[in-house]
Amino acid sequence: MNEVALFNNYAIAILEVAIEEGKVEEYRKEIKVLKEVFKTNFDYVHFLGDYNIPLSEKYKTIDDSFKNVLPSLVSFIKIIVKNKRATYLGKIFKEANYRFNDYLHIEEGKIYLAKEIDQETMGKIVKAIEENEKAKIELETVYDPSLLGGFIVSIKDNVYDASLINKLEKMKIAILGGE
Repeated sequence: MNEVALFNNYAIAILEVAIEEGKVEEYRKEIKVLKEVFKTNFDYVHFLGDYNIPLSEKYKTIDDSFKNVLPSLVSFIKIIVKNKRATYLGKIFKEANYRFNDYLHIEEGKIYLAKEIDQETMGKIVKAIEENEKAKIELETVYDPSLLGGFIVSIKDNVYDASLINKLEKMKIAILGGE
């Protein structure tokens, strides 16, 4: 079985359990956290994938690490570790996050800002993009002072550029005649 199919099968299994339990939103929130945990904690993933460490020790560590996580997800992590696929945990939860978003019609993206903006302004930006994308939008904020002002939103293949630096570039091109 190729890796993509493997990630997909695990992700679909998690989604099916969440639907069956009627806890899709709750699972999604925890999956987003687990995705980051396994993506950024290489030593922990290496520990879980080490063939020289007894499974019982790995299970105890998993239980200790994820006391506040849904029991079904903890069991799921243990199954992946037992099947000697711990190194894929980050990718499996990334795919699960994608599947949950697709099921809930949610698009994730990034908003690049020169500086912090108020909630009302952020709400207006999100609402306008949701109308355009015809989906619920969740944006991760990234600060980039080189924008000077305004914002850039990136979702899937779409980029909404309302940055001051972009407007200045367009003005420069108009004034200099395309140079």
